[in-house]
Amino acid sequence: MRLLWPLVCLLLALLGDRSAEGKELTVCEAVRELAKARISRSLFSNWVCLMQSSSSLRTDLVTGPKGASSYSYGILQIGSGKWCARGRVGGTCNKRCEDFIDNDIQDDIQCAKKILDSEGFKYWPEWTKKCKNKPLPAVGHCARRR
Repeated sequence: MRLLWPLVCLLLALLGDRSAEGKELTVCEAVRELAKARISRSLFSNWVCLMQSSSSLRTDLVTGPKGASSYSYGILQIGSGKWCARGRVGGTCNKRCEDFIDNDIQDDIQCAKKILDSEGFKYWPEWTKKCKNKPLPAVGHCARRR
């Protein structure tokens, strides 16, 4: 039994806390999150296309560095250069960048709304390449559950 204990500890350490990991949302889960954040329904397809093209709907994606050591975080790929700070609260959204890589995307959406108000969807090059003037994802089948 004494030999088994170190093996169990190692296995638990390797598995880690699975609840903290990100996940890949479905289109309808993304729509529900947008509705919860009070995004206009007329923009749902653009937001979903942005999420698909930026992160493949993954909540835990971190990319970079992109010039001047800027990284992008989460389902909406929010940049650390201006909008959040790595390892501490900061940036225009007054958030830790790491807060954008969990499964709660409401803070991501709130920050992205600030980006959208300031710079429009053009802030995200993936949206410009894959969504602007292109067919957008169908989201009408995602009935909002009450």
